[in-house]
Amino acid sequence: MPHRQIAEVQVHPVPHRCHNVKFYEHDRELIETLGGHIGNALECGDTAIIIATRSHRDGLAEELRLRKINVSPAIKAGRFIELDAAKTLENFMVGGGPDKKKFEDCIGSLIRQAAARLMPGRRLVAFGEMVALLWAEGKRDATLRLEELWNELTERHTFDLLCAYPIGIFDRLEYRQLFFSICGEHTDVNPAETYPVHGSNTQRRRSAARLQQKAKTLETEIRIGQQRVRLLQQVTKAGTWELDIENDIFSFSSAAAKLLGFPSSSRVRLGELMDLMYYSGDREGVFASLQSAQRHRKDFKTTFRARRGDETRIIMMQGKTFYNAGAPLMLGVISDATPAWEPAAATETQKSTSKKEARIH
Repeated sequence: MPHRQIAEVQVHPVPHRCHNVKFYEHDRELIETLGGHIGNALECGDTAIIIATRSHRDGLAEELRLRKINVSPAIKAGRFIELDAAKTLENFMVGGGPDKKKFEDCIGSLIRQAAARLMPGRRLVAFGEMVALLWAEGKRDATLRLEELWNELTERHTFDLLCAYPIGIFDRLEYRQLFFSICGEHTDVNPAETYPVHGSNTQRRRSAARLQQKAKTLETEIRIGQQRVRLLQQVTKAGTWELDIENDIFSFSSAAAKLLGFPSSSRVRLGELMDLMYYSGDREGVFASLQSAQRHRKDFKTTFRARRGDETRIIMMQGKTFYNAGAPLMLGVISDATPAWEPAAATETQKSTSKKEARIH
């Protein structure tokens, strides 16, 4: 038997997605976080990109000086890149929102060029607060869209991204759903400090007392946001969701919405989700599981079949009930659990299921 040469298959590594968010109460807290994030990178010979306001760039420069980190060599070598957040935003905003192509031309090209100059074994780290500027301008949808564009970029390139928001901008109850959506767009959530590190004991006690007088709503939001991210990390190719139990309204992250065929970062009623399920038994099972989880505070886990065009997909949902200021809500993840069968087999299975359903009804 003649020897057959097997062609070598080239495997391309999948970029490691690292998109973290830091919520902070005071600028000093953010600057210290940046000092560690950027300072450690520069000391290790990595490349750092900072897209920040003037005051935060100045604060970071002082923090790096105090840490005895000389940035001049990194600047000359193109390993330390600073951009103004507001001016950079102007380069890709169209009609009040970020334009995907312009974002790719501006930020995407910046990431590609910096990654191409990396020495072997070195990392690319980035910090951006353009999202916080959009939120401060009242552009809520644009904020979420920009987070999504960053995520799309992290799926194509390997770099560590850190975003930041002052926690005070989420101090209104109606921002709860959006706050959860923002948490869901990140791989890790870093809450604001709740107890001061510096100062005298008297100052510390006064600060603690002041914090205790605050409404605990946002602290609970962050804790639940962290629970949400932990759930997400347990399931691959998953999106996150939240159910407002009192109003039967689901909030889906962009990944979850895409999986179900809803518009990006959607809020839909329970009935709209049920409409995706072509088999009545699935609808009844999902509804019963939701009721049981809410009534008995149990973990929620279910699967259902949904049509996507000519395909039938098996969708898995799991979650848990939490309480925020006494109000019940469910948080969870959703993923595609469809087996990797042949399309023909899937079609025959769907036909068979449809015939059985027809006989039932």
